[in-house]
Amino acid sequence: MNDVELESWRAQWQSVAPPPRDLKDRVERETRMMRRFVIGELVVTLVFGGGSVTWAVLAGRTDAVVLAIGVWVFIAVAWTISILLRREAWSPATLSTAAFLDLSILRCRRRRAAIAAQAILYVVILAFDLAWIYLFGQEPGSRDVKSFLTSGNLVWLWMVTTVLGIAAIRHRHKLSRELETLTHLRADLEGDTDHSKGEERWESPIKNATGFRRRKRRGGSSAGN
Repeated sequence: MNDVELESWRAQWQSVAPPPRDLKDRVERETRMMRRFVIGELVVTLVFGGGSVTWAVLAGRTDAVVLAIGVWVFIAVAWTISILLRREAWSPATLSTAAFLDLSILRCRRRRAAIAAQAILYVVILAFDLAWIYLFGQEPGSRDVKSFLTSGNLVWLWMVTTVLGIAAIRHRHKLSRELETLTHLRADLEGDTDHSKGEERWESPIKNATGFRRRKRRGGSSAGN
């Protein structure tokens, strides 16, 4: 979310229904993205889950069985977290501006919580993978744990982990700022709403803002010509 969007929403969110077009479009765009994530999760489940089981059956070795069990445990945990974070976040309760804004706030909170959950799951999966490689690698137990973790073969892994950690922290801070802004906008909308005057009080600012944007675009086109 950028400052232009926020200022545009601030000017338009003076209505209880229907939501401004940019807010509605953003919610619908996020919904489509959520559906794509579900498809991606299904693909990961089929590829990694199915692949690990297939390898365990064909190989018939202890290391393959342990890996398959670990993969499916993590898949189950990931799906549980994913389902919980998406619960009640698929669509707004009503078609009002307040409901769309409430949904945006909920999704923002869930995305921020997802970062923390993904970070914890990443660390656990990383620990499992390293333990599996150390115990079932080509030279199991040939080196002590410290030498294994500081070997040159794992330098790239620690670099990637550092980059991902920094990106996660920055993204979480961005979501925190976005959540604060959305919460303030929601409070402003609720404080400015006068239900005794009905919806007419809130339709006028949206119409004026829409008309202003249309006049501005026509003016820009005329100037360009």
